[in-house]
Amino acid sequence: MTHTVYLDILFCVNFIIDYAVLASVKRFLSLNTRRLRLMCGAFTGALSSFVILLPSMPVYLSLMYNIVSALILTGAAFLPLKRSVFIKASASFFMVSFCYCGLMTAIIEIFAPENVIVRNNSVYIGVSPLMLIALTLVCYTVMRIIFRITGRGVPRNIKCRVRVSYRSRLIETEGTIDTGNTLHEPFSGDCVIVGRAEIFKSMLNAEQCMNLKDGTALPEGVRLVPFSSVGGCGVIPAFKPAYIKIINGGDENEVSAYVALCSDKNMTDGVDVLVPAELIMKGS
Repeated sequence: MTHTVYLDILFCVNFIIDYAVLASVKRFLSLNTRRLRLMCGAFTGALSSFVILLPSMPVYLSLMYNIVSALILTGAAFLPLKRSVFIKASASFFMVSFCYCGLMTAIIEIFAPENVIVRNNSVYIGVSPLMLIALTLVCYTVMRIIFRITGRGVPRNIKCRVRVSYRSRLIETEGTIDTGNTLHEPFSGDCVIVGRAEIFKSMLNAEQCMNLKDGTALPEGVRLVPFSSVGGCGVIPAFKPAYIKIINGGDENEVSAYVALCSDKNMTDGVDVLVPAELIMKGS
């Protein structure tokens, strides 16, 4: 039997589905990823779907290809991540993909499009773009409902307690879980907790770090972390505590992160510490 495959439809079908799957993974794991990164991952996945144009491969070879391509598109969407978190993201991508596949299969059985091709674990659906978008939205809505019912994708408490130990000093204060805090220390890739400089002044004097004379080195272990916000961009000093514990509801998780110090004028009133939502997910 001869089938006609339109490359633009093949690309669009897989781009839209991969984007929806990656968006679901982002919500499922509470990852902080911009839409552009999700689009990069979906673009990579859409390109990998062109394998459907090749002759049928053995099952094991097709499976290996799909595993490698899934890891690549997951990395394109979410890296940098710690190894354990990347494994979670990749496993979640497969899990959500299977869910989408089941939902799509059920919907396709109902609407019965004439031109459906599955080869090398890649799918081509000969439907109109409008129908494709509608099918994907239905699947995504179903997944959102499932996540809402199971409580995934949303931090259980916006407020938390943060306990920091550094150079024999211990500070515990209230923190706010912030999905907008996506700062990472450039060299290690560790998440960055942003704290009010006044609170942590016994551990590190932020003002002195930002006003060093020429030729004067930063204190050992201190880094300058670049940031950008609505108010502008710049760098803020950060240090790596010996110990950080985040107390979120009934859970207490020790995490590895930097603590960056920000002046009072750049912190929202009533907020002392901004904790990346990614750290809450890592500790779970």
